Formats: sequence, C-alpha cells, structure tokens
Amino acid sequence: MLSAEEAATLAAPARDDQALEAAGVEVRRGDAGRSAELPLGLHPLLEALAGRLEAALGLRDRLMTVGLSAEAAADPSQVSRARALSTLRMRHYKVGEGHSPHLDSYEIAGLSLIATALIGLEVAAAGGETVFPAAQPAPIALPIAPGQLVCWRNLGADGEADSSTLHLAAPVERGEKIILGFFVHGDLGDLDGAMDSTRVPAPMREAVKARRPFGALRGLGRLLAIIDDGVPAESVALLQQAAEARGVVCAHVDPRRFDFGAQRVLRRGDLIFRPAVSMHSIRVEHHLWQPGVGSFYLDPDEPMFSNINAFTTFARAGLPVPRTFALFDGARDLMRHYVEQLAGLPVVLKALGHSRGVGTIRADSLPSLFSIVDYALVEGTRPLLTAWVPDAVHWRLVVVGDRIVSSYRNVMDDDDFRTSGGSDPQDYAATPPDGAAELAIAACRALRHAHGGVDILAHPSGRLYLLEANFPCYYATGQLEAGHDVAGAMVDYLLDDAERQAPASDQPWPDLKGAY
Repeated sequence: MLSAEEAATLAAPARDDQALEAAGVEVRRGDAGRSAELPLGLHPLLEALAGRLEAALGLRDRLMTVGLSAEAAADPSQVSRARALSTLRMRHYKVGEGHSPHLDSYEIAGLSLIATALIGLEVAAAGGETVFPAAQPAPIALPIAPGQLVCWRNLGADGEADSSTLHLAAPVERGEKIILGFFVHGDLGDLDGAMDSTRVPAPMREAVKARRPFGALRGLGRLLAIIDDGVPAESVALLQQAAEARGVVCAHVDPRRFDFGAQRVLRRGDLIFRPAVSMHSIRVEHHLWQPGVGSFYLDPDEPMFSNINAFTTFARAGLPVPRTFALFDGARDLMRHYVEQLAGLPVVLKALGHSRGVGTIRADSLPSLFSIVDYALVEGTRPLLTAWVPDAVHWRLVVVGDRIVSSYRNVMDDDDFRTSGGSDPQDYAATPPDGAAELAIAACRALRHAHGGVDILAHPSGRLYLLEANFPCYYATGQLEAGHDVAGAMVDYLLDDAERQAPASDQPWPDLKGAY
C-alpha cells in the first residue's frame, strides 16, 4: 500500500509533536501510546493514501461528506475540501505500550463503522503484533510491516458486530511501532460493493503461527468458558478483561439456554470457570469439562463431585471451626442440647446456598430459635446451627493457588450483627492476623480447590475461627475497592493449570451456540 520510502516519509511527521501541534493537530498520550488524527490535507501523501485505500477496499468513508448537502456532494471541489478535513488515525507505541482488546463497533452521525484498515509505517523489533485472538479458524498475530495493509469488515451478515474481529495491540518489547488507521463509516449495504473477503494467505498464517507472542499474550489460542446464570456483572467483566488482555478468548455461557449437544465440549488446553452456583450451571460445567482443561479443581475428576459437608471436612483436617450441628427436625429437646454444647445463647443459624449474609440469622432466645427453625424446615431448608463468637473481627481472604491475592476486614452494618465489605481504605490496607493466610489456603485445599473466598473470625484472644471457604465466591470487592488484581491472578492460575496439561489447541473453536 506504501513503498518503504513513502512509509518513512509519513513516519517522520508522525513522530514530531511540535510539527503536529503547529499544524493544529492534537497529540494524545496514554497507556496506548501516542495518537493523533492526521488531516488528509496535512501531507499530499496522506490524501493519496486515502484514495488508494478506497480503491483497494471498494469502499468510501461516507463520514467524509456527511455534512454536505446533496448539491454539494455532487460538486468535486467541495468533496475534495471535505476530504482534506478527514483524517487518518496515527498510533505510535513505544516499549511496554499496547492496546487492550476491543471490537471496532460504534456509530457516528447515524453511520456504523463497517470496516477498518491499518497501514504499517514502522514495525517493532519484537512484540507489537496486531493480534486477532478469536479469528477463525485459529488466532493470528500480525507484525504489520511498513507499507503493509491489514483490513477487515466489522459487521457480520446480520449487521451485528463480528466477534471474530476482536483485536488488540501486543505490548512492544523492543523498538517502536507506528501505524495509520483508516475507518470506513456507512451501513451494511455498503459492504455489498466492497472487495471480496480474503483470508490471510496460508504461507503468512503459517509464518506468524510460529511467532505467537507469549509473555503478555501467553493465552493466545486458548478459550475461557465462563458459566454465568445471572451473577453480578462485574464478576464476569473483570475476568473477561483479564483473560482478553492475555490473549484468551472468552465464551460467556448462559446455562439457562445451553444446548447439551455432544460436540459442545471444551478442547484440551482450554480453561473453565463457573461463577454461577445453580444446580443447572453445575450440570453445564460437567458437560463442558474434560481432562486437560485448566480449572481451579485440584483433583483430576473434581468437577464431577462436590463436598456437601464442609464444616466436618475442616474439622477432620484439624482446622479451627466453631462447633456446628446440622439440623434435620425441630425437636426441642435436641435443640436445647445443641445450645448447651454451643456454650449457650445467642446462637447462629445459617441457611446454605446464599451470599452476602443472606440466610445468616442470630437467635437470642429459645422461642426465637424454635420459631425460626420451624419456618426454615417447612420451607425445605436444613440450616446449620453454630456457635456465636462475640467481639470478633470478620476477615475475608481470597485465595488463588498458594497465595492470598486480596484480604480485607468486613465491617458490621448499622443495626445488624452481620458484616460486609465497606469502603474505608484502611480496611483493605490492614494486615490479616498471624496465621490467617495459612488457614485460608488450608481451607481451600481441604475442599480440593485452588481458589476461594475464605471467611475467618479473629477473636480478641488471638484465636481464629474458620467460618467457610466459598467456591465460587464473589471476588470483586477487593479489586473494585482496593485495586487488587484478583481477576488477573485467577486467569494466570487457570493458564498455568492449562499449560501444565496441554498446549493451546489447533482445533477450531468449540461450537457453544452464540457464547462468544
């Protein structure tokens, strides 16, 4: 699209902040390097390049003339002036700079961004590839050479954004990268007259396959299936951002609409995480999972089995838990006996299967205890009865692998005995008591999980009490409130587990019926 000399000619002003600012061009800087909108009238070669691109693509950017009347649009001189005000976007990346995963999907003045073209001006010596992690039939990472054109359509046949065009700029490792972007705005019908879609040539695809970037994009070629039946949006969004930043493609699987087709299983080397807790979501996880898939399960067949008696498991592992009894009926004499064993009133009832304190009830008298248990039993709930630990500080520790990636104090809500994550930075900066980290990791290990949200009570005496180790858990509080990169640590662990078992698959992406 450009000769080496032409590419060098355009790279020179792209580097020159003073020249650009003198021409009235704003230069922006951020995590994605330098960028600027270069008017076509800035240099004759820019306008010539725009013409070459339109001819090569068979498309014209209708945004160039969107403000012209029908009469003006028929006047070549006015069209030429309008074109001179249109721009090509320059991006300049230095070492450590790149661009996060995204789709080119937006509208301006009622026109959709229907196609994108990138032209290389300078290629990095290492890193800096333009990466399409969800490309079919396999991911591709392109170091765009000076003068080379890479282009794609942003819309599928249905007019929706084409998820296979998800792309990112890998961080530059050595040297610098400069590209120009040409964005074509119009509507779906305009693509009918465009050049035919042409896949990256096979020799080029084979050549770049060998230079798949690792390090920052170590997950290229792998898929993370996230099973979500309505969990908090941030639980999925943070995980997806962390995965895509590592080159991993995400499939958002809704178990409520899942088709249990025999072919819908993950490939060896893919990843799976189920933030959903419903029984049906567990069945979907069973269907998707196979040996060789990266997960947080420590036993080879662990997804197929579950522990229904965590507190006994903890006690038998020698971990300090408050004494707990499972209730099956409301026999008064038995509950009076249990209360005596729990050192008297008050006591705590816990209905399983809920989060954020829901289902945790304190009974301060026997009449209260009897009435609550009667109601729970008739509603089909079998609560646990456990000891009340007064004056204790409630800690939440999030475990990934063999380390704590987030910890904070939970604070007591007004007029409540239950606690939850607050907004005081000191609660997130505080150091957990001695032994809490080891206890949290041991609790997850006892349940055969490498991840969990562990609740621990620290009594003023220094004694620790393990309340529970939730898997899956709501992990986002520490990340949103204190900036702990919990999702990044989770994805790194899943990648470690997948890499240990299998390389990235060269088989087509699994058919998960619209989950991408």
